[in-house]
Amino acid sequence: MAIKSANIGFKDIDLKQGIVTGYFAHFGSLDSDGDIVEQGAFKKSIQERGPSSKQLIKWLLDHDKTKVPGTLTELSEDNIGLYYAGKAGRHTLGRDFLLMAEDGIINQHSFGFRTIKEQYDEQARANRIKEVMLYEGSSIQFLGANENTPIVGVKSLEDALEYIEKLKKFVNTSNATDETLKALDIQLKSLQIIIEPLVNTQKEEKPITAEMLKSTILKNLC
Repeated sequence: MAIKSANIGFKDIDLKQGIVTGYFAHFGSLDSDGDIVEQGAFKKSIQERGPSSKQLIKWLLDHDKTKVPGTLTELSEDNIGLYYAGKAGRHTLGRDFLLMAEDGIINQHSFGFRTIKEQYDEQARANRIKEVMLYEGSSIQFLGANENTPIVGVKSLEDALEYIEKLKKFVNTSNATDETLKALDIQLKSLQIIIEPLVNTQKEEKPITAEMLKSTILKNLC
């Protein structure tokens, strides 16, 4: 199964109803693999495997099959990308997921798939993905500690530091379950250990690029 990330947050979060909406994929943009996902690529999968059919497309957290925040109630394509609506479960992960999404701890999306049809575009110098078999859509922690989790949206060291502050606030003030808070606290301490040397490097006026930052985080967390 291949994975592609989308630097797109949630469209809406309804804590009372437990409903979240957003986009698992964005159409027309060139990604780091040199691919462009075209509108229509998910149409057949949605018809054959989606919420209104066999319900085989799963909603996961960080591409982890053991972490299912809830069920997908809607999957569709629009001019932006692959739109979804999901209903969070009443189980521990479902409740904690909503709190983490509201506070920005989970704020990106991704999807797992297999390519069915593709065509290389010489003019765009890109591979156009025209049809996929969609297996799952994932909500992603900004700086996840999972080897299968793409790190998306990291443009600078300041982005990472801002996320760490959000994570610190969540761990110290949230009413999420002890299990979730303990896991996030471990992640927070790991990130602080990783980021501190980079902060010192930047103070020495040595620029930290986004790729250097991602590479360092992945090397230490995975």
